[in-house]
Amino acid sequence: MAKTFWISEPDTLTIYPARIARRLSIIYFIVFTALIAVLYTSKTLSNTNLVLTYEGLIILMSLLVYVMGERKVIFDAESRQLSTKLFGITTSTTPFDQIAAITPYDTMGAISYRAFSKSNRHGKGIILSCGYSKQNNPNLTAYEQEVLPRINELVFSNRPLHTKQVIYDFKFFNEENGIYKITHNKLSGLIFGVLLIALTVFILFHPDFMDDRASYKRILVTYFPAIIGLVLVNGFFSSVSFDKNNRQIIDTTLGGLIKKTYSFDDFIQFQIIRKSTNFIYTDTEVKALIDLPGQNKTKPLLVINFRRTRHIERFIDEANTILGLYEPAPVEIS
Repeated sequence: MAKTFWISEPDTLTIYPARIARRLSIIYFIVFTALIAVLYTSKTLSNTNLVLTYEGLIILMSLLVYVMGERKVIFDAESRQLSTKLFGITTSTTPFDQIAAITPYDTMGAISYRAFSKSNRHGKGIILSCGYSKQNNPNLTAYEQEVLPRINELVFSNRPLHTKQVIYDFKFFNEENGIYKITHNKLSGLIFGVLLIALTVFILFHPDFMDDRASYKRILVTYFPAIIGLVLVNGFFSSVSFDKNNRQIIDTTLGGLIKKTYSFDDFIQFQIIRKSTNFIYTDTEVKALIDLPGQNKTKPLLVINFRRTRHIERFIDEANTILGLYEPAPVEIS
């Protein structure tokens, strides 16, 4: 049911991140009001004051959901501002020059695109789409193919060339013969993974373990640690490299047994995804969004994750330098 609406015009792009909420609010009001009416007429709920209280709460919740659906975000090329409006009233504005990036944001497993300002690059951002729980959602695919390029045209295309000093002292890459391999300390994950696998082996050598519990519980406790352990061990032997000579991004798993390559030309952008569990921040993933030629879809490739976000900008600067997206700053000759 996740769906984002947008209207693209010559000088403006209007996005309704949660317009479907208007329809849901009406459905919510009708269904629960009918339920209250049935309970009242059947004498299951006979207290009139209590019925009025419930109906008041239903109306209040319906209005709140409807208000969510009325929120819209406007990219205006003439004023070069991103503005958020509610019932025609502007609630916030952000100049295009202050927008750092448009990237996905992960909330409880649902991905929504957001605009992040330079002053709060890794904050919560401004919501620009509804939350998508599936990467292959048709509306998400259309959004990435139509809305993201339009935003790039309005916001970023007219900016002056972003120049940076060429980076020679890479902190997140090891270079060998033109291949830059991401360095990331995964030793703790390997150790923890091995311990989890060892736990499963230990349980298998003790057949009487939890023999007084339901079989599905014993199976879960026995094999779930091994599954998590294998994922962590595989993560240790997996890597992402940038082959500058052949202009390829190389994704290897299982110690190199499985290798996939993607062209630099198919790279779209980096996605910065903050992840949380039960509303508690866990880590931030950096993914490379890659266009898959001939397949009419994109693939987010996990490149690296960070617990602390202060290193992310440096990592992206290094990666963009390797990808050739930064022009070196001109050398001043005296």
